[in-house]
Amino acid sequence: MASTVNANDRHYAEPDIPEDLCELNVDSLLKNLVKPCGLSQWSLALMLMLSTSSLATFPIYGNSASPHRCRMEPEVEQFADQHNMSFEQLASYIGPWYGQNSSLHHTQFGCLRYKRNWTQLALSGVLLSNRSTLDWDVEEPIEPCPDGYVHQQSAYHYPLSAVVEFSTVCDHSWLTPFGTSVYMVGMLFGFIAGGWCGDRFGRRPTIIGASVFELLTGIWTVLSPNYTNYVLARGLMGVGNTAKISVASVLNLEMTLAKYRSLFHAILALGLNFLYRSTMALFAYLIPNWRWLYVATMSPNFLSIFYLVLLPESPRWLLSRGRRSEAVRVLYRVCLVNHWWNETPEVKQMHALLTEEVELQKLNKPKITASGHICKPQERFSFIKPFTSPKVARCTLLSACSMLGLVMGFFGLLLYARALSTYVYLAGFINALTAIPANILCALLYRYCHRRKRPLMGLTLMAGIILAASAGYTLIVRPTNDLAMTVGSNLALILFGASVAMCYVYVPELFPSEIRTHAFGLVLGLARVGSIVCTFVNELDRFVAHGVPMLIYAVVCAGILVALALQEDTSGENLPDVSCNNR
Repeated sequence: MASTVNANDRHYAEPDIPEDLCELNVDSLLKNLVKPCGLSQWSLALMLMLSTSSLATFPIYGNSASPHRCRMEPEVEQFADQHNMSFEQLASYIGPWYGQNSSLHHTQFGCLRYKRNWTQLALSGVLLSNRSTLDWDVEEPIEPCPDGYVHQQSAYHYPLSAVVEFSTVCDHSWLTPFGTSVYMVGMLFGFIAGGWCGDRFGRRPTIIGASVFELLTGIWTVLSPNYTNYVLARGLMGVGNTAKISVASVLNLEMTLAKYRSLFHAILALGLNFLYRSTMALFAYLIPNWRWLYVATMSPNFLSIFYLVLLPESPRWLLSRGRRSEAVRVLYRVCLVNHWWNETPEVKQMHALLTEEVELQKLNKPKITASGHICKPQERFSFIKPFTSPKVARCTLLSACSMLGLVMGFFGLLLYARALSTYVYLAGFINALTAIPANILCALLYRYCHRRKRPLMGLTLMAGIILAASAGYTLIVRPTNDLAMTVGSNLALILFGASVAMCYVYVPELFPSEIRTHAFGLVLGLARVGSIVCTFVNELDRFVAHGVPMLIYAVVCAGILVALALQEDTSGENLPDVSCNNR
């Protein structure tokens, strides 16, 4: 008897997928009975869009820093106010400044002051002198600002940013891109962890858990007492935000067919890339303090409470786990909503199928071991599952390479807006506005193009040409304004935005449902290395030459094209719900 039980235990330790499991085709049910583009799919896409905030581009405002000078003793500051001295005038008299014959690098202007006993000086003779700022002795001793900094009021910059509050300038200026990179690292781990959890625990519980985590860390960010807390909280919020986005994107795609996936993804992408980024620009214009701006931009996360009632589980994931009756139950509810709760023939057929599956489940009673425990399959989950076969590993690595380049270019150009000579609010709004043509372009191309890869390669090629042309013009001609770079960066941003949106449709279709969120999350996580690097690439604009970052992003486009050329293509039809054979 014991040997029989042990045999049964061994059988359940390594279960085989029944043949009929592969025959229950979600695509077929969606097409013939449920409807792939009905009220349920639209409601899901809109709910996910309205409840998912986009804070990756918050540094456009949070890291905005206008020119600064040393904060002087109260007597000096009061004297300057009484005599209506301009910011530049006072800055040029108290320390090295632009236009002076100084050996200092321009990045040190505003970080040092002349070493004098300022409270004992005759200020009227020093600060109101008619001498040109060029007459200062450039060898005069200097010292770092002992009392902090004063930032110039400028319409080109956000006033009370995190940079201003935490004084991450001068010797601490490296903390600004570092803080953004920590958020991107959080996004990296969020995509990987979210993808793994989405396959391990299901789409629905992962999205709900990530939403709660994102909300709590968002509150921590707002209440941060110092820059360390601010960076840590933002980084952890990046984990929750991207874990939620990656799994929500897959769930959104799994509830419909190939021809409608770009449409429903465009809804989610428009919310993330246009609606919330454009309202962030409006809020930034109206709210001068970064803490209250953060509260306003993260407020959509509170709508996640509706997930507890309205968010469905993915029938494809349920089917991949062998939970047939639950998968059919979800499809039946979707069918009922799509037919407006009417007893149509399609609804009756789905109800009959559900009844049949429930009865079959009752007949398949669980086996009991000798110890009285129910035998359950031992599910094996691994963080390296997308690398378990050469074909899937190759697909994962090529997808990660292409996404890394696209994400690097996309976020690099978004964050590069603060380096261009234009109003920060206008730059942020225009960048958000590019999401509309980008997502329309994605929806149209994938609606009418049968294959996925060629349109993606075409957009990437055009983005590279535009970036190379605008950066080359700026580096060679050196125009007095940034018109060429502003136009070029926004045109490239449209193409990058469309390409990223297309990858959110294309890449998940390359994997079966049982590892789809895991593989997709891993791809997006590895791609976040590009968004980490881009923050430092943008710093080359200050230390090398204006326009160099855009030239680098043009070179990155060439690498993307190579990775895409080696990747396999797909039409997105009849996605495999389970791996019925070795892939």
